[in-house]
Amino acid sequence: MNLSYIFADALSNTLLGMGTVFVVLIIIILVIMLMSKCVRSYENRGKEALEAPKAAAPVMPAAPAEEEEVTDDLELVAVITAAVAASAGTSTDGFVVRSIKRAQHRNW
Repeated sequence: MNLSYIFADALSNTLLGMGTVFVVLIIIILVIMLMSKCVRSYENRGKEALEAPKAAAPVMPAAPAEEEEVTDDLELVAVITAAVAASAGTSTDGFVVRSIKRAQHRNW
């Protein structure tokens, strides 16, 4: 075999390999674009379905909501106390929760 045939064969192999890679990358890009459009339409459909019942829901009086908030706060205190005790590896008997304050937003 002549040296020019070897280089021509190597060049054709290189072009075939690189062409295959770019075709597959283009296919992956198209699939991702299609999936993002499907997800957006699914999210919009879900938002529309959730908005319709909210508009038809009757307005509840403010007094029961306050009772629920107190119950929710007590449950929140219990959950936070249990989480602190679990992370410390002790029981909740030694903890007294005096106040709960929301921390400033941090980037973990």
